[in-house]
Amino acid sequence: MKDGKSVILAEPVSEKRSGLGAKCILMKKYQLHTKTENILCRFPALYKHLERATKELTASGAARILCLGADLEKAGACLVVQVGLATPLSLGTLSRETVLELLRVLVAQGWRCAIGMEACGFGWRFQRQIREAGVEALTFATEALTGRRKTNRRDAIALARLVAARTVHGDCAAGRVVREPSPAEQEQRFLSRHRAQLIALRGKVEAQGRGLLYDFGQLDFPECWWGKKMWPLLVRKLTAAGEEWLRTALEPQRALAQSLHAQILELDARIAAQAATTVTIPLPHGLGQLTALTACLEVMDWNRFSNRKKVGSYLGCAPSESSTGADGQLLGGIDRQGNRRVRSLLTEAVYRLLRWEPGWRAFAKWGPIIQSHGSSVRKKKAVIACVRLLFIDLWRLFTARATLADLGFRGVPTK
Repeated sequence: MKDGKSVILAEPVSEKRSGLGAKCILMKKYQLHTKTENILCRFPALYKHLERATKELTASGAARILCLGADLEKAGACLVVQVGLATPLSLGTLSRETVLELLRVLVAQGWRCAIGMEACGFGWRFQRQIREAGVEALTFATEALTGRRKTNRRDAIALARLVAARTVHGDCAAGRVVREPSPAEQEQRFLSRHRAQLIALRGKVEAQGRGLLYDFGQLDFPECWWGKKMWPLLVRKLTAAGEEWLRTALEPQRALAQSLHAQILELDARIAAQAATTVTIPLPHGLGQLTALTACLEVMDWNRFSNRKKVGSYLGCAPSESSTGADGQLLGGIDRQGNRRVRSLLTEAVYRLLRWEPGWRAFAKWGPIIQSHGSSVRKKKAVIACVRLLFIDLWRLFTARATLADLGFRGVPTK
């Protein structure tokens, strides 16, 4: 058979080799790797599957819907196709170009295609290319889809079923679809994310130098040992102790920390200029333009939330729950199924607001707990409650649902 389909060649095997007589025939299957116009010929199982489904759907008058699941990798994607509510069919791992070519052919044949993927570290370009091919692309938040037995094929099947639940059944609550940023939004939030990465890298370099000092018995030294003011003090201390070689060993680490610090200061200036045009509303005293700008860039659009429950869920500060049977409601720690960058920034902002905005409505209930000397667990719970309410109040401020005075903030005092 031609056009890329399988060819079966039969070859009789001698009785001496097989021991089963002339009745035994050895079958070998060869795949012709010829270039064809229709990519479906490369997937004979899918071709037969679609051909049978077309006849059934035409007879019943049902819609021709294909639900696909793709578990993305660096080499490509493990692709699974599900026709309506039928059993998913795995096509193996294909390159991104092959997936796009297959989708274009399916759309050209009149199939309505919807593909589901997990949000991962490969960016958003592939999703844009899929939409340009006329296919609906859904990006789901990363979560445990198949329990402890996790494989690419199992994840792809689970994604295809989530897509089927949304497109065939109309279940809009199936999976957690994330909002994909535009290229412009990706460029805008790069500054704040890159700044956080540089700060973390500078902290690692500083910790390496601190560990070297500890390793050789130098316990009394400045915390920011690489700084312009603290480095001369450390040099004098090491010289007095006769540890000149230790100073020489720390100089490369100091140069690296200074270089990272200079890049951070440059980013601070660029972020300040960007904040002047992005954050145009009055802010609570102690929140800071950097924190407000980072929250705006991570959220991308404050109007995407229709109520306060969705706002708190986005942050990941909602409690986990395991309430079954007659045990009643059992709440656990926060689920952390949200934006960790905004969550950590607002956690720091709560302690600043405790000093500069003591009249905020959240501190009327949880302020005494945070300032008390009691259990640290209660303090953590109180801080998380304040973080959740602070993010909700920011949503109300940026969507003009409330003012600073309505929420109990004084605002930045006039100089």
